[in-house]
Parts: sequence; structure tokens; C-alpha cells
Amino acid sequence: MGAGGLFALFLNKKNAFLAFFYLTEDLLSFPGNIIGSGIFISPKGVLEHTGSVGLALIIWVLGGGVAALGSLCYAELGVTIPKSGGDYSYVTEIFGGLAGFLLLWSAVLIMYPTSLAVIALTFSNYVLQPVFPNCIPPYNASRILSMVCLLLLTWVNSSSVRWATRIQDIFTAGKLLALALIIIVGFIQIFKGNYEELTPSKAFNFWMTPSVGHLALAFLQGSFAFSGWNFLNYVTEELVDPRRLCFSGAREGHLPSLLAMIHVKHCTPIPALLVCCLATLIIMLVGDTYTLINYVSFINYLCYGVTIIGLIVLRWKKPKIFRPIKVNLLVPITYLAFWAFLLIFSLYSEPVVCGIGLIIILTGVPVFFLGVYWRNKPKCVNRLIESMTCWGQKLCFVVYPQGGVAEEEQAPSARSRRLASETTARK
Repeated sequence: MGAGGLFALFLNKKNAFLAFFYLTEDLLSFPGNIIGSGIFISPKGVLEHTGSVGLALIIWVLGGGVAALGSLCYAELGVTIPKSGGDYSYVTEIFGGLAGFLLLWSAVLIMYPTSLAVIALTFSNYVLQPVFPNCIPPYNASRILSMVCLLLLTWVNSSSVRWATRIQDIFTAGKLLALALIIIVGFIQIFKGNYEELTPSKAFNFWMTPSVGHLALAFLQGSFAFSGWNFLNYVTEELVDPRRLCFSGAREGHLPSLLAMIHVKHCTPIPALLVCCLATLIIMLVGDTYTLINYVSFINYLCYGVTIIGLIVLRWKKPKIFRPIKVNLLVPITYLAFWAFLLIFSLYSEPVVCGIGLIIILTGVPVFFLGVYWRNKPKCVNRLIESMTCWGQKLCFVVYPQGGVAEEEQAPSARSRRLASETTARK
């Protein structure tokens, strides 16, 4: 067997290992992604906006019901369009490239970095609170500790998939242990008779009169804790062939191909991790934790609603397509009615925060037409893009994964050459 054959055998074995590893990782990561850190952050925001314990509990129940309706809609989309990438893949398939690109643009620049910033800031506040028991931790101390934690985790995720998975498992176990402790202590207090605040007379004793806008913001705060219910839709193909959101975007030509590359030794997506880390560091300096939650929750709900509108459009466009799961139309309609209420009153209550999010999404329109839609770019532009990609590969020591974007782009020409050679052989 020649050197080329040995290299191909190595790649096949390595890809098989990655497929098994990512399958195991995905199955084990579901609890860690679905049971996020939001449950330790959002209750304060929900309570502040509702003005009473009883109304806060109602908001939590309604928020869970809305998340359940959304998950049913995503279950149908996930089995109808079995592609990784979640919302992005569905919107691209149904509405076309521009809508899909704007959703991906918002995910890369807003949703993921802001969620990470909220988690890092909350972690730093919890760590610093014992040091400053009588006041809020200083702004600079909180930001510096958050940045150190983010840089450390970025380095771990870039250096070793195994260590990143182990750290995620440890934090998942810690979250589950903390939740179990809170639940057990709560039941102990109830059994002791300490539930006066839950009686109707006191539960609805308002210390403020909430407006409709306050209720919308309370739902946004609660929705941050429920986020993660659509995580399985992002890894649909990964149960067979390992892929990520950046890979899906690069495959469609909506992201630079460099973001789909992985380290040749560690198999970690270093370019994508660095971009996410940089965006998160910038967002950390923008606002406080609860403003960032409103910011990211508004954009999340906007994307959820557009995706579920796509479910109705797909029913109309392709009524005969095979759907292993098919929900009643009342499910997406009910979700969209709540979605419209939430977005309208959130925009009314927080026009600056929500408006900035909309403006950032719309900045993706010229980027799409210049970077994606404009195919016949001058040769100098293409050479510049190729040289920057090559420079990034050398800097990060990354390549396309086997079966990656480059191979998919070259596959048609390779098949054409093979058919031509077979025709020549027959002659």
C-alpha cells in the first residue's frame, strides 16, 4: 500500500472515530445544553418585572407551555428537513439564501456571543459576591474575571475536544446537583409549613403594578432559562456525520470557509472559536446582565417565529412531502400569536435594546449581496480571499474535515472527470 493509500486509510479511521465520538458527545451534551445556566439567572428578572410571586409563577408556567409548542413545531421541521444547523437550515431551505444568511448573521454576531457573555458575567458575579457581601461586585472586577474565564475556556476548547467535553460534563453535573439541592430544600421548607408566600392572599400581593410591557419583558427573561429546547435540531446530521452550524453556513457559501475548518491534530474548530470569543469579549463591555438577556431573548424569539412561519409556508408549498411528525396547525398558530404579542410589546418597552438588535440583523443585507450574492467578483478579490484563507489556515493549523466544504465543492468536477475517463476507456 502506497503513502496515499495509508493516508486515506488514516483519514477513514479518523473520521469513523470522530463520527462515534461526536455521536456519544451529542447524546451526553443534551442535558448540559438544554438545562443551561439561565435557570440560575432569570428568576430575579422575572420577579422584578411581574411584581408578585404568584404572577411570576404564572409567567414560568406559560413560558414552559410556549416552549413546548415551539418544540413540537421544531420536531416536525427536524424530521422533514433532516439537516444540521437548526433554524438556519430550515429558513434557508424554505425562504431562500437572504433570510437564512440574516438568521446566521444574527446567530454569529448576537445570539451565541451574548449568551456566552451573560453566562460569564453571572459566573463572575457569583464568585465575587462573597468577597463583596454588602454591595454589588465592582464593574471592572466582574468584567476582568469574566474575560479571564472566557479566554481560558476558549483555550481549552481549542486545545482538546476530550478536555472540553469533560469540563462540560463537570459543569452539567454541577448544575444538576445545584438544581436538585434547591428543589430538595424547597420541599423541606414546604413540609415544615413555610409556604406562606405561596398562599393566594400573599402570592398576588403586588409591590408594583406591572404593565403589559413589563409582562413581555418578564417572558423574555424567562425564555432565556427555557432556551435550549431546539438544541437537537442543530445536530440532526451529526448523529450520522459530524457537522456544526459554522459548517452548515460555509457549505451554503454564507460563511468564510475558514470557519468550517478544524485543527489537524486536535480536531477543534479554532477559527470559529476565536471569532465567537472576540464577539463575546466586545459584548461583555456593552451592557449589564439583564439588559443582555432582553437583547438576546428578543432576537431568539424573532428567529423562532420566522422559523415556525416557515413550517406553515412549507405546508403550503410542499403539501405532499413526507412528514414522519405532523402537528396540528393550531400549534404553530398559537405559538405565533404569542410570538407577535411578545415582540410588539418588548419593542415598545425596550426600544433601544431591541432596535439595536434589529439594526445589527439588517446590516447583514449589504454583506449578503456583496459577499454571497455577488458571484462574479474580480480576480483580485478572489485572490485576496484565497490568500487570507491560506494565511488563516497556516496561523491556526487547520484544514477541511473529510467530506467537508472543499470536497463537496469539488465533488461534481471529480465525478465529471471520472465519467470522462470511463467513456474514453470504453472507446
